[in-house]
Amino acid sequence: MKTASENMTCTSKQLFVLLNDLKEGKHAGECRIDDTLANQKLKETLQQDQFDLTANLLNRMDSPPSRVDFMPLHRLITEEEVDDVIHAVKGVLPTGQFTSGSYVGVFEAEIAALLRKKHVMASSSGTDAMIVALKAAGIGQGDEVIMPANSFAATENAVLAAGGTPVFCDIDPVTFCMDPSELEACITLKTKCILPVHLYGKLPDMEGIAKIADKYGIPIIEDACQSIGVSDLGKNSLCSILSFNPYKNLGTCGKAGAIVTDDPSFASACMEYMYHGFELNQKNKKAADYGFNAKIDNLQAAIGLARMKHLSLNNLKRLYLADRYITHLQQYEDRGLIQLPQMTDDHVWHLFTIKMISGNRDQVKDMMLKFHNVQTDIYYPILSHHQNTPLVKADYQHISLPVTESVHKQMLQLPLYPGLTVEEQDKVMEALIDVVS
Repeated sequence: MKTASENMTCTSKQLFVLLNDLKEGKHAGECRIDDTLANQKLKETLQQDQFDLTANLLNRMDSPPSRVDFMPLHRLITEEEVDDVIHAVKGVLPTGQFTSGSYVGVFEAEIAALLRKKHVMASSSGTDAMIVALKAAGIGQGDEVIMPANSFAATENAVLAAGGTPVFCDIDPVTFCMDPSELEACITLKTKCILPVHLYGKLPDMEGIAKIADKYGIPIIEDACQSIGVSDLGKNSLCSILSFNPYKNLGTCGKAGAIVTDDPSFASACMEYMYHGFELNQKNKKAADYGFNAKIDNLQAAIGLARMKHLSLNNLKRLYLADRYITHLQQYEDRGLIQLPQMTDDHVWHLFTIKMISGNRDQVKDMMLKFHNVQTDIYYPILSHHQNTPLVKADYQHISLPVTESVHKQMLQLPLYPGLTVEEQDKVMEALIDVVS
């Protein structure tokens, strides 16, 4: 465990060490954790008498489940979180400050404290945050932005909304993130930004990407919408984009996001674009030609604060569930039936994704549901350059991304969220093993 002078921030690297220590039987009470809001429930959990890793972290059921759903919405928020949110909303409603208000600044400060960043600008969504950041970085008509093609449509949509042109880079076959070795071939005189995605909560090879970006003087904006709590966020980039959609590891009860940076001038530009182009702290006095209505609402910020106290605990639960999957399924990877994600300290496990090596992915998905009542998912079923749109037909029909396209046909997401029970996870693994063996 950490020494008394080394309090843990509880981002992914520290949680990785913590889980391994707890698995080895080290006493949870020895762990010293930063007094940030995000760590509150984790601290309370670790300080319980006779702490037991599985019993205190994961939920249990009295009897085996008859069905396992992939991501049941009503179970992405716990009863305790519901009570916290209701209390927070009751605190805002009497004030009438639903849009602007004091909770916004507090929410931003708590995100900054967790991630050890200087500037956080909370926004109305992750997509809006990305558009604002791209405009603040100078992206305009005809500027090329390099990105992967296997992400959510919001990534490419933000580039298009800013006036830029998406350029698709192939991915690493193990991490499913942008491959630095493929990046340089994508760069042209029009390239103005590189936009790697933290797919499924996994940090890309940011050092490799930054090495190429620095060579050409190109800024990096990280789409970290799936990876709140990952270590080294923004270490090699101009800024990072977060999302607080209810599906994410930290969700509000609506849409919200944030821009995170250490660059003060860039932060100022973002704040102007985020709020109608107004001069900072001068409402109705414009400093930019135009801007957006993209700030987070005070009500959503209050809800975000209420749920933030559960973040590090929930991320540890995700990590432990991922560890259980990998431990129990390792022999089937060894037999060449599946490829598992690597258990690394730069992942917050927004989704758990396997690759089918033997057998048809779609048949496996259907059989797990039909014969075992276990629901899996293909989370992003259509690649960006395979969408049926006029833009794709005009500009992207002849693009070849061999790794992206091959991997895409094999990827399958298994259920993983903090409320998933031990018995449900066991049923998922039993179903997968039965189908692929």
